[in-house]
Amino acid sequence: MKRCLAILAVLLCLLSSSPAYASASVDQLVVVEVASLSATTGTLEVLEKVDGVERVVVGPVPARLGRSGVKGDRREGDGTTPLGEMRIVGAFGLPASARVKLPYQRVRPGDCWISDVGDRAYNRRVRRARCDAPNEDLYRIARGGVYEFALTTSYNTSPIVVDKGSAIFIHVHSYDAAGRTKPTSGCISVSRGVMKRLFAILDPAKDPVLVVRLKQ
Repeated sequence: MKRCLAILAVLLCLLSSSPAYASASVDQLVVVEVASLSATTGTLEVLEKVDGVERVVVGPVPARLGRSGVKGDRREGDGTTPLGEMRIVGAFGLPASARVKLPYQRVRPGDCWISDVGDRAYNRRVRRARCDAPNEDLYRIARGGVYEFALTTSYNTSPIVVDKGSAIFIHVHSYDAAGRTKPTSGCISVSRGVMKRLFAILDPAKDPVLVVRLKQ
């Protein structure tokens, strides 16, 4: 019962929150909204505060979310995108150089993001001679297009809690054989063009924050 009440409190907070900023220092907000907890599609828009005035600088554009919808108490491998706020802290991708303001790391063979709950490097980017499932081979995925451009978030990083979920990014859509966008394993995906736009405008000096919430 206590757990249900805690989850309800989080959802009510997200439902009642305005599109305004999480703190006075935040001048960029990436808002992802979904219609229901089970939704795998939603919208993404970027709000920017200039001289105290809020304006929309991207979107709203279509976005894909986790194959199992969204959830306030995400767990590793459950296929949900976490509800709530998280900072956008960096970028990575395939180009040797990119038009980006956030700290950027080019992916190379051997780059691996650890999603194995039994690994001491859980939810960290490391170098490995082999990057076996359930860990994410960043270079292989980037070569396939999905991580050609990607943004990292602060989800479950301070502190890292084992089994709370790992590798929550914003990245390029994945497509099926018919050319339709696919849901993610928990990340948020948008078109390649939108990702390049996010790379260009998100600025660490503006403390960008990602908010995933139910549509009001």
